[in-house]
Amino acid sequence: MTIKTRPFAIVTDSTADVPIDTAESLNITVIPAVLTLDGETYVDGVDISRAEFYRRMPDLRTPPTTAVPSVLVFEETYQRLFESGVERILSIHLSSNLSGMVNTAEQAALNFDDRVKVFDSSQLSLGVGFQAIESAQSVMKGLDFDQVVSTARRVRERAYALALIDRLEFMRRSGRVNWLRANIGDFLQIKQLVEVKDGLVNALARTRTYTKAFEHLISIASTWKNIKRLAVLHSGAPERAKELTERVVNLCPNPLMIVDITTVIGVHVGPGCVGLAVLTQD
Repeated sequence: MTIKTRPFAIVTDSTADVPIDTAESLNITVIPAVLTLDGETYVDGVDISRAEFYRRMPDLRTPPTTAVPSVLVFEETYQRLFESGVERILSIHLSSNLSGMVNTAEQAALNFDDRVKVFDSSQLSLGVGFQAIESAQSVMKGLDFDQVVSTARRVRERAYALALIDRLEFMRRSGRVNWLRANIGDFLQIKQLVEVKDGLVNALARTRTYTKAFEHLISIASTWKNIKRLAVLHSGAPERAKELTERVVNLCPNPLMIVDITTVIGVHVGPGCVGLAVLTQD
């Protein structure tokens, strides 16, 4: 990506699911996460596409793992931006309750005095991405740095994510739920709805069929008011994402985003998951 000279920069990571063209047009710098599949290490979105990751996931010999980029990667990213003429950086990342991304960014920021502000999004996927996008737009409008940070805070209060997990087996493999609960859930074909709120993943309804869970997700989404941005999320499930898009497209006056979710979340939810990220108006 070509870095354009401007006073402030927005940095995020690949877990924010900001589409490449959006990141480029808004000068958002994206630091990729690291993924390990059967002993081979990949850079998220660089060495392996998300579609390829989800295609391979069911046949892996060992559970895939992800890693936060090193402190050095963050330091080099910040340094490159400062050398390009940037004065201050707002670095927005995945909820600190779900990942070490914020902590790593904070360690890197210590080397730059107060020129880097690390911001805990308390969200995942485009719940993070919306904060980066809106903050970047405020930079392009010429707002001062404190106003840009205030924009991120306001968006954080209005961003929300909801997901339908098709199989609990992958959460068991990753250690996110206990063995008994996951295996009983798979045996009974239980589908789990979850929300991301205040930095935590909370369990909502459980159903015995995908159709019931899907309709419950639609029912929740239909209660949302004053929607500014809406994104359809999926983990290697484009047909399910298409169906979800058709059901919710009229909820938002602006074009919907459709994204394959980050591998960092995908290792836990597995393929076949669908969800929504929403941002409401001020």
